[in-house]
Amino acid sequence: MAIVLMIPSLSFAANDLGSLNEALQTGQTLSVGLNPSSTGNWHVVGTTDSTIATATVTDNALVIRGKKAGTVTFSACVDQQGSSCLSVTVTVTGNVLGSSITLPHPLKSWVLHKGTVFYIHANGLIPISTWNIFLSNGGKSSLIKVANSGDLNFPLLFPIMEIKDYRVK
Repeated sequence: MAIVLMIPSLSFAANDLGSLNEALQTGQTLSVGLNPSSTGNWHVVGTTDSTIATATVTDNALVIRGKKAGTVTFSACVDQQGSSCLSVTVTVTGNVLGSSITLPHPLKSWVLHKGTVFYIHANGLIPISTWNIFLSNGGKSSLIKVANSGDLNFPLLFPIMEIKDYRVK
């Protein structure tokens, strides 16, 4: 099964063509249409983990194939030096050889584990020590979810959350 995305013609500042966040299942292919580049070519420059997904450029399309569960970021650039790039972050989900994959809650979620509330930040879990600190950062009891194994794979971040913590946005 293939998923096809077409990127419309957009004007971005030099060196930043924007970013995409997409999801696909193990074995699926995602195709992101690319407008003709200023150099006539597109290049995949760097990846965070090619064991999760692979990316190639074919006929002005970035073709990404999910290999195993996880999240990976690719950069499609107009040259091999990394100029004018489109950043594509892909989350691959699904079952691998019969094992079940549990995805973490979305970023900016509040989760509860063993009596402690944590905020899910892009870099990991931020522990919260008091209810007043939780409330000062926009927390509400109705937003708290039970942490799952996907959440608990994130690293623990310090310092613990403070009142009106700059990391909560």
